[in-house]
Amino acid sequence: MAPQCLTVLAPIRPGQQDRLRNVLRAIGDDISGKQLAVNPARPHIDFPRSRCIHFARFAILNDPAQGPDRVRLLFASVYDGTLDAHLQELVAITSAMDAIWAACEGYADVAGFPAFVRAHMQEPEAFYIAFRDETAESIKRTIAIRRRLQDSQDSDHATASAVNATGSTRRANDHRNVDVVAWLIRAAPIVVDLVRAVARFGIRDVLLATRRITASLGRYFIFRLFNWITRNRMPPLQSHYSSVVLDDRSAFVPLAAGDEIPVDAAAPAPAFREDAVAQNQLTLVTAVDPAGVDRVRAVLAAIDSYSKRLSPDGSLVGISTIHFVRWLLIDDGRRLMLVSDYDGSWESYIDEFAEMILSGLDAIWESSYGRPPDGARDLPAFKRFLRTHQVPADIFFAAYPDETVLNIGAGGLALPADVGPDAVAAR
Repeated sequence: MAPQCLTVLAPIRPGQQDRLRNVLRAIGDDISGKQLAVNPARPHIDFPRSRCIHFARFAILNDPAQGPDRVRLLFASVYDGTLDAHLQELVAITSAMDAIWAACEGYADVAGFPAFVRAHMQEPEAFYIAFRDETAESIKRTIAIRRRLQDSQDSDHATASAVNATGSTRRANDHRNVDVVAWLIRAAPIVVDLVRAVARFGIRDVLLATRRITASLGRYFIFRLFNWITRNRMPPLQSHYSSVVLDDRSAFVPLAAGDEIPVDAAAPAPAFREDAVAQNQLTLVTAVDPAGVDRVRAVLAAIDSYSKRLSPDGSLVGISTIHFVRWLLIDDGRRLMLVSDYDGSWESYIDEFAEMILSGLDAIWESSYGRPPDGARDLPAFKRFLRTHQVPADIFFAAYPDETVLNIGAGGLALPADVGPDAVAAR
């Protein structure tokens, strides 16, 4: 069973925002719980004890549907197993559920927490998973094995490595054969996805969405052929100069009529808790032009189908820094949310997206207010657009924070077949 994602958006009771933010920041500043010895009574979520959570975050953002001064709580996680098991574990590792969730409207007590979550959870339009067949426990276990192997310098390890090398070619060929079969099985339902998308959005929106996504993906033969047949290409630039304002340190303000800022001026800067570890988080919320909602849904349906059916492990159209990413249309389609867990710095992450899937970025956000006229090709302005709509996380947890997608895929999960936990433990 592939990892699942949970996204909860719950209105915060008036007057509770500051208290809740202080609670969340205290937890986020001490994920490992080292300060509990000083103040054991303070609220804490023992995320490191979790056996099923890959990533989790809490954030506070504006809630325009409730009113101009209202805010809401975002909880987003990626987990293994069932939702019920995930919620039970979340309760078990949280020292004071009421200190967090009682600030939200509709929450009564711990017993009613599962029903509360189900009433406020949001379903993603698209969800990409780097390693669909791996759990948090299997990744952490294999990382531990790899590190033990790397640390081992005795002769037994050298002998085992030599033995493993003799059979590596045969195992690699077998692995490739299995991969091809597994890929064909996983890819087969894409025809059903296409039929379903046409039924939902109409062939015009599906075709337009596909054209917008693939316009810059000529490095792939199938997309190059599609672009040639449909005479599809990137639209001409409207200007050879960036539209970004010179003062990029000024306070964030709406970039166009209809645009919204997802957090208030009192919120921490977007870089809060960013680039602190090998992995980072990104949450974006943009306001969507109602006329473009169906096209956005069609684009996201195509991305979801591709990521589930065709994308290889650890790569989304050549981008190899994403662990998980989801897109959601919230508030009855009035807003688009992105929730991503990725490797490296914010700057390098956006640069890689712009390099590898330029037309995809434009297809996703072309209906969002404030997007620059030339989209992601005007990269400074596009980055300003993203920063303006970014929501800082007060809590961010990663189960294997020092591991990149490339490390997990190339050095972690591809261990020799005859090297297992028992063999490593004996070294």
